[in-house]
Amino acid sequence: MPIHDALSRLIIDFDEADHDGGQVRAHGVMRFGAALEGPPGRLHGGHHAFVRTLPIVERVTAHEHARTFPCSVDVSMQQGLRLEEAIPFEATYRSEGKSWQLTTRFEGTDRLVARAHSIADVPLMDAAELERWRALYAETSPDDDSFDMFGFTIHLSKNVVWLESRDPLHTLPGSQHAKLVEPGGTLGPAFVSTQLDTVGATARGALMRHPHFTKHIEIQFATGHIAAETHLLCLADRTRVEEDVSSETAPVEIKGQVFGTARVPVALVDAAFERVFATGTVTAHPVDPAKFEALQRMRQIRKDR
Repeated sequence: MPIHDALSRLIIDFDEADHDGGQVRAHGVMRFGAALEGPPGRLHGGHHAFVRTLPIVERVTAHEHARTFPCSVDVSMQQGLRLEEAIPFEATYRSEGKSWQLTTRFEGTDRLVARAHSIADVPLMDAAELERWRALYAETSPDDDSFDMFGFTIHLSKNVVWLESRDPLHTLPGSQHAKLVEPGGTLGPAFVSTQLDTVGATARGALMRHPHFTKHIEIQFATGHIAAETHLLCLADRTRVEEDVSSETAPVEIKGQVFGTARVPVALVDAAFERVFATGTVTAHPVDPAKFEALQRMRQIRKDR
């Protein structure tokens, strides 16, 4: 099933249980299709930032859809979410004046808490910060390392990890980018969250040359709709990878070197560096080598089937 179909057909049983002034309490059940797979049998990390926030906001009857963007999401993913099963969640929505906020909690655990809220309709970067990203990209070279994944190319330069998208239904029809184009011919928050997760996690993984997983994503969205033909650059800043000293996940040793949790700045801009569509951070952690062996065995079993 195309990814956008799996997202647009999210099965959500939703019940607004309590209204109290500007607050709505709700609970529901969500089921994720197989097209949203990341780790074997589990939801892809980049999809967490979307499915656990914005589809739920859109189902709150008190919410005005025209007010959804610009917004920010802050999503913790310290536990996997199974596919093709009914996953319970609870939500609290509040609105006051022109602002709104949502908190969700999946499977009754604080390890799966997500927040979303409206933000001011102002540029996500000032001119100096945008110029900094432009300079990082300007230093890339055709000789930089690259690899293909999900039908598109990820480039690794000295200071930045990047990928591009331009009219994917025509230029990359078999890619994940094309599968994320919405019926109206636009790219939405599902595209933004998955691609920022891709470059951010890759920036961390490239330092270790070892499998890793996303623990946390924070994204600020300027808009919910980007014309699919827009020439986009999705970027991760390798010069500002920052260790997360507050992480409670134990560091692991990889080939004699110890790595822990790290945070990477990411951004989605147009190729002319005139417009910023999203900014954020992706926090990733290396897979424990012992657990990685088990993961490889799981993948082999699935392949043999």
